[in-house]
Amino acid sequence: MNNIVIRQLTKQDYKEVHKVDILTQKQYLGVKWNNLSNTEKEKHLVSRKNEFDINVSSGYGFVASLNNEIIGFILAYETKPFLGNIYIRYIGINTKYQGYGVGLLLYKELIKKARKNNIKRITALINLDNPNSVKMHKKAGFTLRDRKQADLCL
Repeated sequence: MNNIVIRQLTKQDYKEVHKVDILTQKQYLGVKWNNLSNTEKEKHLVSRKNEFDINVSSGYGFVASLNNEIIGFILAYETKPFLGNIYIRYIGINTKYQGYGVGLLLYKELIKKARKNNIKRITALINLDNPNSVKMHKKAGFTLRDRKQADLCL
């Protein structure tokens, strides 16, 4: 896992990010995913084509790749009009690579850029039924509030 590369999200990443998004939604929803219509599935995805460019232009989206294959991504943006705060829209890691620190690497890159841009706070909403997400956010330095919101003050 030493060959993981973290880089800025680009428009060309859409198809691979979309694949990882589908894998993570299938994992989270389980058998419910198979019973959803295509329209309902699309509503669950964060990598919707019509919104992807917004994630790219935010400047706070990153991908993790291994052997030129995207294995994880983080979508985040600076909240307006409250500049100085970043909101994490979603972090998704290919199920084969979960537990290997990929999410932490993505967060480290995001935090580095946030500090460079004088961001004061990063906020993520945590699914209560996802203990791995809670654990990862704690490792990244976030403080959990109400067990559903995690904040990192820089």
